[in-house]
Parts: sequence; C-alpha cells; structure tokens
Amino acid sequence: MATENFKKAGEIFQNAIEIEYPAKRARYLENACKEDPKLRVEVEALLKAHGEAGSFLDVSDGPSVTLDGVSQIEGPGTKIGRYELLELIREGGMGLVYMARQKKPVKRKVALKIIKPGMDSKQVVARFEAEKQALAVLDHPNIAHVFDAGTTKEGRPYFIMEYVRGMSITRYCDENKLDIEKRLRLFEQVCEGIHHAHQKGIIHRDIKPTNILVSVHGDRAVPKIIDFGIAKAVTQPLTEKTFVTFQGQLLGTPEYMSPEQVDMATQDIDTRSDIYSLGVLLYELLAGVLPFDRESFASLGFAEVQRTIREQEPDSPSTRLTNLGEKAKTIAASRDTHVVALARRLHRELEWIPLKAMRKDRCRRYKSASEMTDDIRNYLNGNPLIAGPETAVYRTRKFMRKHAGSVATAALVAVVIVLGLVASIVMGCRAERARQQEATARKQVEQALVRAENAEKVAQEQRKLAEEQRRLAEKQRMLAEERAEDYRRSLYINRISLAETKYHEGNIRVVRELLDACDEDLRGWEWRRMNHISDQAYMTLHGHTGKVIRIAVSPDGKRIASGSADKTVKVWETTTGAEIMTLRGHEAPVGGLAFSADGQYIASGSVDKTIKIWNSETGHELRSIEGHESW
Repeated sequence: MATENFKKAGEIFQNAIEIEYPAKRARYLENACKEDPKLRVEVEALLKAHGEAGSFLDVSDGPSVTLDGVSQIEGPGTKIGRYELLELIREGGMGLVYMARQKKPVKRKVALKIIKPGMDSKQVVARFEAEKQALAVLDHPNIAHVFDAGTTKEGRPYFIMEYVRGMSITRYCDENKLDIEKRLRLFEQVCEGIHHAHQKGIIHRDIKPTNILVSVHGDRAVPKIIDFGIAKAVTQPLTEKTFVTFQGQLLGTPEYMSPEQVDMATQDIDTRSDIYSLGVLLYELLAGVLPFDRESFASLGFAEVQRTIREQEPDSPSTRLTNLGEKAKTIAASRDTHVVALARRLHRELEWIPLKAMRKDRCRRYKSASEMTDDIRNYLNGNPLIAGPETAVYRTRKFMRKHAGSVATAALVAVVIVLGLVASIVMGCRAERARQQEATARKQVEQALVRAENAEKVAQEQRKLAEEQRRLAEKQRMLAEERAEDYRRSLYINRISLAETKYHEGNIRVVRELLDACDEDLRGWEWRRMNHISDQAYMTLHGHTGKVIRIAVSPDGKRIASGSADKTVKVWETTTGAEIMTLRGHEAPVGGLAFSADGQYIASGSVDKTIKIWNSETGHELRSIEGHESW
C-alpha cells in the first residue's frame, strides 16, 4: 500500500513540476489530492526538495568542468560534448535551453536543449525525445532546424538546434509598428511552417507568440517556429518510448488552446487544434489583445477555464478593441494608425478570418493552415473570403471592387450604346415627322392643282414646293451628319481619356485597344502622345541567353512572361521593362507558356516533356506534371 502511495505521489509530483504558475499548480494539487491529505503532504515534500535542489544550477566562479568526464550540473562555461555553454536563454516546464558555441566541424552559435536535472522521468524523457524527433523530420525555412542530438554521461538527452536570435512575433510587430498588411504577410509564413509540420504528421499543440521568434535577415523579417515540446505525431510514432497525459495535467497554454485540447477527456486531437491556436494568434496580432483575458483565466478555477474555452464565444476583434478605452490608442499606434481607422479595418471581413479559425466546432474551422493562408491572400488581393458569406451580393461587390477599371469600361460602353440608341430613336422620330410634313405638302399641292385655274401658276407652285422640300431634306441630312460627327468626336475624346487612365493603372493592353479603335481622321496630338508613351515597341527586353520561343501576357497586362531555349522562364514588368524574376527548373527549351485567368499562376511546357506550375508572385515551383511521351 505504501509503495502504491509513493508511486502515485511520484506521478503527481512529475505533473506538478511542469506547471509553471504557482496558482495553477496549487489548484492542480488540490484536485489531485483532495481525498488523501497524506498524499498531499508527500507531494509537497517532493516539491520542496526539488526547489532546494534547484540551487545546484548556479554556476560557481571556479573552473568549468565538462559533463563528459565528471558528473557535474551544467551551466555557462561548462561543456556538453563538443558544445560550450554560453548562457541560459530559455527555461520550459521540462527542459533548459542554452546558447552554446560549436567549434567542430564548423564554428557557429547553436541552441542546446537538455532535460532539467531531476526531471528525467520516463514520461518527460519520452516527451523530450518526441520533440527531438518532431524537429528532425521537419525541413522548412520557418521552423528551427535540428543539427545534432545525444545524451550526457548521466543519460540525460539533449539536442542541438538552430539558434534563433530574435523576439516573439507580437513584440516584434509592436516594437516595429508594423501595419496590418505587414503583420498578415508575416503571419502567412507562420501558417506555411505549421502547414509543413501538419504535412509531416506533426501537431504543435502549443502555438503562441513566445514560440514564434522573428529574426531579421537583411531587410527581411523571418519568423521561426520553435518548441515542439508537446508536439503529437498524427501519422507515425515520434519515438519508441511512449508517454501519456495524466488526468488533471493540462499540456499547453490555456489562452491559446482549442476546446478539444482543453477538454482532457478528448484524445483525438488533430491538426484543426493548431488552426484554432493560429486564429488566437492572428486575433492578438490584429487587435492587440487575446480573445479571453489572461488575468481572468488566472483568477478562475480549472473547470471554469475549461467551460469558458469550450462554450463561451469571444467578442469580435473590432468590438474588443473599441472596449479597451485608453489602451486601444496604444494598440492602434503600434499598428501605425488610429483607433477608429483600426476598428473600421478590423470590422467584418478581416475579423472573419480569426473567428472562423476559432470556431468551437472544429469541422467549421479552416480545413488546413494552407487554406487559412489562402484566405489571408484573398483578403490582401481583394478576392472573396472563404470565411465570408456565400451570397451573390457579397461576391459581386468584391468583384466590382477588385475590377473597378473593367467595370467602368463596361459601364462606359453601355452608356455609349444607350446614347447611340437614343440618337437613333430621335433621328427616326424626326424622319417620321419629315415624312408626315412631306405628305402634307403633297396634299397641299394636290389641292392647289385642283384650285389652280392657271396651269403656269400650278407649275410654279409645284417647283416652289419641291425646292422647299429639297431644302428641308438637305437641312435634315446636314443636321443628322452634324450630330453623327459630334457623337464620333465625343467617343474619340472618351477613348483618349480612358486610355490615359488605363496607362496610369499599368494596363497597356487596354490602352492599345482603345487607341487602335480611334478613327484615323480624328487622331491629333493627344492620340500621338498616348501612342508614343504606350507603344511597347520602344522598349527592348534583354536577359535570355538563348532564343525566345514563347511569350505570355498576364490578364491585368502588368507582366510579360517569356520562355527561351536557355531552359528558363523570365517575368518582366510591362511599364518599365524591368526583369522581375527568373524561373529555373526545366532541363530543355521552354516552348509553351500561359498565365492563369486570375494571374496567380504561370504554366510552362518544355521539350523535357514536363509541365511546371509556378507561383507568379514568388516564383516558387508549385508542381511538375509528367506523363507526355513527346515534347
């Protein structure tokens, strides 16, 4: 019985030392030992001994001793294997992270993570090894890389990973006063890294700002996802050792946890739990606060925290922001804007994205981190959102806002057609009146002939009336020609004006179409000016080392893609002729080329019998299609 009680006390002790906040630890002990006071006393004795043992982590002023030869607690100045510890940079529930120096085979600074002394229980070791294996199978620029792994002489496992010099994503955004667009672009990279982990079968389960560090490379900010300490493999075991989550132990940070994750009775946690956490992170990046206050969580009992996350719907980001009072001004200033402008920006479309990701029913969230990334790009590009309502009015409004120029052109054409129709009706009415007048004149002539007694007088009257009719007809003809000429000149002026607008928008294709439609006899200095500045024949694009085989123009007319015998595809800017990017990957000349209807993708066909799909914005190769037996 005593052995059984000691074993249970050990399990509760191991769970308790992983809880960082004293208030949460106290609530956990109260729930775990509420029916056994003696058990509570034993656990608190173990915790006290563990706290006193923590003093051995302090490094003395004496000479450093390596762990390879003598059993010694590590610290700055000591060595683990071939790595010299420089300083402690992070402390988690089960491990310590040091900045270390590697001298062989390359010299570089690395991050060394090792289990805390006294924490090497089977459960903790298994979880630590799971993180090591999780990072080892991941290879993405937005996830910290693993370089090495091993164990000390005492059997405590450690591993070496990329040292990320940076700050949390929320702190970086606030200190640099990034606007909403830049924050969304940064968050896109985080989603891409998480999507990569999900494709490898890994769920992070602890996505929060402190686990996403932003470092600056040149003029580019790069977020790095770290700390897969409680990651869970969904398609394969991460380690031969197994670990379980004991009842009453909450793995993760409650403010960012999904309803199914906080409900410890639920075991089938999948990638949609990370989608929820990404939604909370985006909510915080946009509104500057969490959906639920951290202070209120700290004052609530564990059961109430669970109920809040599972059942209570959070306020929208715009509502939360406007209810913050003076704090809202500081938040808006850190986003380089004002409170009213920020609230208006968050209202409706932009806040739909985090709210969809945070839905209580995981079946109604985004299906993947990639889909969430697509919706962020939809917002930035002015396309309808996946999170938006499936209504024709919403999608029509988005289409008109995005294609304002084309809609204006269509409206102008419609106006011209209507004006032409009105002019035709007016001229028809006048012609009818003329015919009626002619009929009246004839009647009058007949009456005059009947009444006329003198044949000469009748003849003179007829000649006079005929001349009058001819003059009337000539006058009507001249009036019609004058109105037609006015309409033709008005159409010419409208075309020149619209061509000027399209030129400033960079849509050269429409400019050329409008100029070519102008009548030649009306083309004056204004036509010649537009023709001169928009004629692309005055621009020569150089860059290919081989023959240019195929070109394609983007739907918006702003870019030109060219395929060459030098096996590359180059993308140019139509207004300046500047080379934007070079797409490499084909092993033979490129003979086929096309933009997608929305301009987001480029397809290229090559003599190497492959078709490749590229992202037209980034130049990344998205897919290579093989199967043809000839080029």
